Formats: sequence, C-alpha cells, structure tokens
Amino acid sequence: MSQIKMEIESKSIYIKALRLVLKEFLRVNNYDEEDEIFMFELALNEAIANVIEHTYNFEENHSINVEFSIDEERVFCISIRDFGKKVDPQKIQPRDLEDYRDGGLGVFIIQKVFGHMIWDDVPEGNLLCLYKKL
Repeated sequence: MSQIKMEIESKSIYIKALRLVLKEFLRVNNYDEEDEIFMFELALNEAIANVIEHTYNFEENHSINVEFSIDEERVFCISIRDFGKKVDPQKIQPRDLEDYRDGGLGVFIIQKVFGHMIWDDVPEGNLLCLYKKL
C-alpha cells in the first residue's frame, strides 16, 4: 500500500495545497489520467469545503486530517477526518439537478467521481472515506 497523510487547519486557502499533493501522489503511483485526476481534485475540493463550511462554520482554528492511499488492487482512497459536530449521513444527499440554484452540488460531484462514499462512525467528529478503483 502507498499512502500519504496530512493535517491542515480549517482554512480554505489550504485546499489548493491538498489538490497539488493529490495530483503528485497519483503521478508517483503511476496514475496519469489527467481528466480523472482533475475530477478527483474537484471532489476533494468540494469535500474539504463542506467540512470547513458545514462542520466548522468557517472557523479557521480546527484540524482536518486527510489521507490518500492506493492499495495492492489499485483502489484509491481519500479519507477526510474532522473533529467538529457530527453529521447525519442520512441527511447528506445530492440535490435534484432540476433544482436550479447556486451551490449545493458538492455531494452530487463527489458521488459521481467516486464509486463509494462511506461515513465511518468515529467517537468524535466525522470520517468520510471515498473509494475508486483505478
């Protein structure tokens, strides 16, 4: 297994750094499908932005742990761990695309990009795991 772990503050300025690390992590692991890498970056961007906005209410002094991994069967995983208020995964649903309004497409994008979106039960905060076979 190949993996990299990072901890960032809950500041949106760090999303760009995470996207760069994600891109390089995939490249050093012999994955260079540029279109799909861009979609992974977009999904990561949406997931971290959701944590910052909905879990931490834009407070910038909290931690977000992010891990990228690829196992022996080439399953790519992004794990995002926060320590904020618990979310109810049953209430996190993509909105109807016929509902024309700004925002709210993050969950839709994440679900379209990754085959599996799993919320692991942790004692404090939330752990979202995104999986995709490369």
